[in-house]
Amino acid sequence: MESYSIFCYNASDYIKEIAKVGTNSDIQLYHRKDENIIMTFIEPIKYPEKVSSLTDSIYPSDIAIIKVSSINKDLGEVIIALDLMGKTRGFIIADEEKQPVIKKIIGNTSLKDYKFFTGKPMELIDEIKAMEIPRNGDQNLTVIDHFFKVKGVGTVALGFVLSGSISKHQKLVLSDLDREVEVRSIQMNDEDVDSAGAGSRVGLALKNIEPTDMERGMFLSDKPFEYAETIPGKVVPQTSLKLDLGDNFEIFVSDIMRFQRGKFENDHIILDKKIPVVKKTMVLSNNNMVPRIFGTINL
Repeated sequence: MESYSIFCYNASDYIKEIAKVGTNSDIQLYHRKDENIIMTFIEPIKYPEKVSSLTDSIYPSDIAIIKVSSINKDLGEVIIALDLMGKTRGFIIADEEKQPVIKKIIGNTSLKDYKFFTGKPMELIDEIKAMEIPRNGDQNLTVIDHFFKVKGVGTVALGFVLSGSISKHQKLVLSDLDREVEVRSIQMNDEDVDSAGAGSRVGLALKNIEPTDMERGMFLSDKPFEYAETIPGKVVPQTSLKLDLGDNFEIFVSDIMRFQRGKFENDHIILDKKIPVVKKTMVLSNNNMVPRIFGTINL
């Protein structure tokens, strides 16, 4: 069973025609099962008011869909976020007259190979199914975005398998708490399964953890986690931006499905709270800048 996670911006009219509504918070999820492919569409419904709604929606995605109604600062911020987060596969729904301007805007970004699309919603499904997504099997890594208690089941966590696979009865480490939890059962698209591979949207019944102990952006892994509280190194701005960061400049690490606050001081980012190290490059934001998402730093 193949699974694709698809970030969507300004395209809810398309998505509602091809998928059914799922979990809703500051991000809206939609689901579609097509033969041997499950698709999860992720929409940042609290964006642009809440920039974390955008970055949390982009982080687990394999593919992006952008519908361009107008070329404005919000579209620019979405493009910068996708570029900094390295999302290289996607579609741009835009009228032909807008396409030359958009091509120029994305020409030096990771979006440069996105396909322009002007067809009907169901035709977009065929385009998505034709995409090949490489998967990383080196480490079992699942990110959690929602969690709650279910009577007769216990703690249920919803999330995305980012790499490797996850199996029923498997014992895994929950990040931040470094606690061993057991996967009691797995559901995909409301069906019980014994395992789920990279790209899958999963519902996990977990043993040895309460929802009150959890937060969005926690990870499950078969290996212990390393953490960072201080990030030394040079902040690299997105190619279209210039930065002048002074001491005590407020910064948020914003692309691991959490918005972790810190400050820039003596060429270091000092975080208010440790973060699990699951990738080499982190995306940075500041709520008082335009655009709010502005650069990266290497761990």
